[in-house]
Amino acid sequence: MVHLDKIGNSIDCEGKMDFKSANLVYFTGTGGTARVADAFERSFKERSITVQRTELKGGTIPVVFGDVLVLLFPVYAFNAPKPIVEWLEKIPPVEGRPAVVVSVSGGGEISPNTACRTATIRHLEKKGYNVIYEKMVVMPSNFLVGFDESLCAMVLHATPVIVDKVVVEIMAGKRHRTAPYGIDRIASKLGYFEVLGGSFFGRRLKVNDKCVDCGWCEKLCPRDNIKIIDGKHIFGNDCVICLRCVYGCPQGAIEPGFGKFVVLPEGYNLSKVENRMDHLTVYPRISQATSHASLRGVRDYLIESNCFKL
Repeated sequence: MVHLDKIGNSIDCEGKMDFKSANLVYFTGTGGTARVADAFERSFKERSITVQRTELKGGTIPVVFGDVLVLLFPVYAFNAPKPIVEWLEKIPPVEGRPAVVVSVSGGGEISPNTACRTATIRHLEKKGYNVIYEKMVVMPSNFLVGFDESLCAMVLHATPVIVDKVVVEIMAGKRHRTAPYGIDRIASKLGYFEVLGGSFFGRRLKVNDKCVDCGWCEKLCPRDNIKIIDGKHIFGNDCVICLRCVYGCPQGAIEPGFGKFVVLPEGYNLSKVENRMDHLTVYPRISQATSHASLRGVRDYLIESNCFKL
């Protein structure tokens, strides 16, 4: 039986899924998607589901296994980032294996992001996967405009609750697929120009005089796009603007030579926010924390979690 929810999503009530293993495959830049993968892993393991976890980085091409695939990615330019696309092109075909597609953003399920999973789902279906569930998960924003500390904490608190609900629905056999807005499908197609923008952005990264030649950026770049040769930093053409090097450099020594406006002046460090959360006992109301119109998707997400007062 097919039902429509209040925003036109189709939810098919099927039989209970009986699976014993799950494969989490994800790309993460500054850590938000990794935190979502953490939440899925915990939720599955609490239900005695074996979890294989693979982070896409460098030249790694994982072997798909497990009764259900959960593919997670941060939204870049209204789409999945390049590492996800590359992985999808190389995985072998299957016959009807169930898959779940999870996008992660700082804005939530609002335009222009409603079509961000469409191309990924299409690729999976061409490979023979049965995409049974899709979901947008919210994490603190690291692009253009950041969240204040209270809103960061609220989102980080809500996400494991949301993820747990998703896992319960998957195991109960619920099918959840969305209908993107038409204009967002166009935005999603235009977003592929980000591949060119990433190369341009990456080649123009700069190292300032704070650098102590620790090699952190070369080791931690998920695209192996940074090389240090004879003490000189070489930035290649394979940048996807994940901003891990900019935000993560221990010395704050890497900065954009182009597109500085996309980087938060205050920086972005989820670990520091999580540490401060331990001392936060009172949260503002959702209406207060998300009063700006641009946070409508975040507000809906927090309401869905049922963790805070409206």
